[in-house]
Formats: sequence, C-alpha cells, structure tokens
Amino acid sequence: NPHACDLSVLMMVASMMAVLALSAAGLSPPRLPARTSRSERRSALRRLRGGATADPIDEKLYSRQLYVMGRAAQLSLGSASVLLLGLTGLGAEVSKNLALAGVAQLDVHDAEEASLADLSSSWLLKPEDVGTARHAQAVDRLAPLNEHVRVRALGGDGRPLAEGDGQAACRLAGADGGEWWEREGAIDGYTVVVACDMPHAPLARLSAAARASGAKLVACWSAGLAGGVFVDCGEAFVVSDPTGEPPRQALLEHVSCGEEGVATTVQEQPHGLQDGDVVRFEGVRGMEALCAEGRTFAVRATGRHTLSLGETRGCGEFVGGGRLVQVKQPVSLDFKPFEAASEEVGQLLHEVGGRRASRSLTLHAAFAGLHALPAGSPP
Repeated sequence: NPHACDLSVLMMVASMMAVLALSAAGLSPPRLPARTSRSERRSALRRLRGGATADPIDEKLYSRQLYVMGRAAQLSLGSASVLLLGLTGLGAEVSKNLALAGVAQLDVHDAEEASLADLSSSWLLKPEDVGTARHAQAVDRLAPLNEHVRVRALGGDGRPLAEGDGQAACRLAGADGGEWWEREGAIDGYTVVVACDMPHAPLARLSAAARASGAKLVACWSAGLAGGVFVDCGEAFVVSDPTGEPPRQALLEHVSCGEEGVATTVQEQPHGLQDGDVVRFEGVRGMEALCAEGRTFAVRATGRHTLSLGETRGCGEFVGGGRLVQVKQPVSLDFKPFEAASEEVGQLLHEVGGRRASRSLTLHAAFAGLHALPAGSPP
C-alpha cells in the first residue's frame, strides 16, 4: 500500500520492504539463465533442499542479519532472485542494500543515459559514465560488495548484457510497443521486482505483470526531501510473525481448574496479551496435562494479570511454578495492485512519524501530478 514519507527514511524503508518481502516469501527457486553450469544447478538444488545439505551461511558476513531476522529468513534471502528497474540515486542505494543483504541473484536494468545531474545522487556513476546507460557499469560496482550474490545487467530486450555491451543504451520495446518486462513470461522466476522512480502509468502495468508472474512488487520514488513506497505481495500473503517482537512470557501465580479456567500472572509481570492471542504453558506443577506438548489456549484478557483460558477441567490442581508463553499465529494479508490502491488512497495512506494525514494526501497528489507529466517535461 502507498505511503508518503520523508526522503530521510525512504531509502531505508524501500530496502527493508524488499528484504522483508524476500525473507517472508519462502525458499523459492533462484532465477537462472537458460545455460547454467552443472555446479550452478547443484548449488541451486542444495539451496532449495535446505537442512544439512544446504550451502552454509557466511555467519561472519551476515552475523547482524542472523541476529535480527534469524537463519530461516537468511536462507530465504539466499535463494531469492530480484529484478531492480531504475538505477536513479534511489535505485543505486537500494541495489547496494540488496547486494549486501545476500540475495542469490540481482538483475538490474536502466537504459536511460546517465547525465551530469545523476552524479550528484548515484554512487554507481562516475564522470566518465555520462552519456552511457546507467546500468553500464552496475555489475562491476555492485558485484564486489558481496561475492555470494550474482549480479547481472539486463539490456533493452531484457537479456543479460555481454561484457563490453554497456555502451548500448538503446531502449527496445516489446512486440506491442510496451516495455520488455510486459511481455508474457518476461519476469517469471523472480521472487521480488523492485521499481525505483517509475512513473505511475507504467508502474500500474508493472504491478499487473508482477501479479501475473507471481512476483512481489516493491516500488519507491523520491523528489527533493519527500518520497513514497508501495508494496504488493499479492493475495493471501502469509506473515508468520506479525509484530516481529519476542513472544510475551510471564510467570504464573495461579491457574484455576474449571469450565472457564483462569490464569493469573505474578504482580511484577503483566501478561500484555489481547483477546484472541494464543498461549502455551511450561513447568506448571500439579497440572502436567496443561503443559502437554502441542496444547495451546486462545485467551481472553480479563485484566492486566488475568486471562480466561476456557476449559481446563481434567488438567489437575495447581501446586506452583510455571509460566505462560505466547504462541505467534500466522496472519494472511490481501494486498491490492497499484491501480486499485491508488484509487483508494484516502483510506490507505498512512502518515509516517505521526504527522497530520492531510500532509500525506498533499504529497500523494503532488507525486500523482508529477508522474502524470509527459516524459522529459520539466517538473
């Protein structure tokens, strides 16, 4: 859904949205070119199988990410294939962050000629690159950031550029006059597509193409000190951990046995749970049946220290000790394609940093007007 925000957080938000979409997407196959070596095919299969046969994670390189996201998310990143469209200053920063995050493959495309103005915002470009395609030197400057990531630049036809082809900045359209990524099957196999500073009209078409291919879409744009982010993970996107916080825990003062059992936590530890949260119990003396493996309770919060558990008859009598532990439940989310989300912007916009909602609506209107201008028009 679209968000209006300051540029100071835009690059971080755009990169993290892409990384989160990748880490939540599961172990999907990396997109490999038509001709692959036997070692590449074996490596891809090992990543898909996971477990003891999987390629080891470079724990020294990814130590911080492993601490924040966990091993499963890093394995998911390590098997993901990303297409990034648009190597503006914003796109250059996002591409760097994706390479450092450790995706399996990063394909970039931006056939626009680099200008002097681009040098002020893109670390990928140098003065000698002016007049060539923005993606001309992308592989040489992104690949050294992470030896575990395969980086490719795609030409105007969507095919990988051969070495030395960077000077070819031509734009090749699809058979129907559209962009190459609109062709059927052109973006199949990508886990996530990231679009940077793409006008709204082609972005709506890219959103439809990404949905048709099964890829998640993260779009971001910036102008001056403001920018926006849009995320479309499709329908029935399952989030295994909705909050990202550690499961809540609390020591028990008492658990009653009855038709409507009540768990009471010690005064120093309010449970912090809400109606519908799910918990399990550990180490409750006298009520071993309450702690049976796999047994959980959907609770109703009746106070800061009390929870209604439902049926607890037959669980024994509370003697002492034990604790309750929250069991995180997956949540299914339905995202909207870009065109539909834009039409409902009044309901979907969320103001970052607690500012007034009217400012977000103004920013959205300004970007909509800016992106409606014909290509090449001065803003």
